[in-house]
Amino acid sequence: MAFSDLSRPWRAPGHPNPRGGLLLCHGFTGSPQSMRPWAEDHAARGWAVDLPLLPGHATTERELAATSWRNWYHCVREAALALSQEHGPIAVGGLSMGGALALALAEDPQLRGRISAVVAVNPGMTLPVAANAAGLIAPVVRTLPGIGSDVARSGVREEAYGRLPVPAIAQLRRLFRRTRRALGAVEVPVLLATSRIDHTVPPTDSDIVAAGVRGPVERLSLTRSFHLATLDHDAGMLFEASARFLDQHVPVPGGR
Repeated sequence: MAFSDLSRPWRAPGHPNPRGGLLLCHGFTGSPQSMRPWAEDHAARGWAVDLPLLPGHATTERELAATSWRNWYHCVREAALALSQEHGPIAVGGLSMGGALALALAEDPQLRGRISAVVAVNPGMTLPVAANAAGLIAPVVRTLPGIGSDVARSGVREEAYGRLPVPAIAQLRRLFRRTRRALGAVEVPVLLATSRIDHTVPPTDSDIVAAGVRGPVERLSLTRSFHLATLDHDAGMLFEASARFLDQHVPVPGGR
């Protein structure tokens, strides 16, 4: 598919007096387009927002097939380091695979003290059992049907690949497994937003997160949205809850 400018990386400086830094992570096969409403909402509230494009995304499926979970994680880790150097302790948020990446950042011992809060929207933690064979079938089956645009709101379309590169599915499985095993290292507050009906990530994946992290967890039920809640009916409620949560848990730079 053709990707628009909405799928490019996006930043807002939050000037002249930023409320703090917020890093947002998009999902697997998607792009920043799915996160732009959240990013623009919080930028308007004074946050300095960084919304990077993950390697292999919004280009071609072949490029995604050539990337690894380490490429995706390195991208958001470098963004988190840069944002925290400028604004002090930051917040991280993510949707789907982006939620797993946000939690992985909070697990990273070298980022301890740099991340104050996590907002995870329908975070992925598991894949169907068949995904275990992705690495084996990749030489024969190169792609599978896509998972984009799981939205209840009519007329809304996600800019995402129409096919899933099988080698990338194997990498996604590794990211989920690594993040799931280290959830106990997450000690910061977590806002966990979960759609009641989700055709992409089982809502029980949020239960895995809630049971695994050590920090306090606040749950938000999204009753009118499917997987892409940032583009769906509950988006406004989600953004309000995120803003309130971050105001509560992220220190004001310079103690203003």
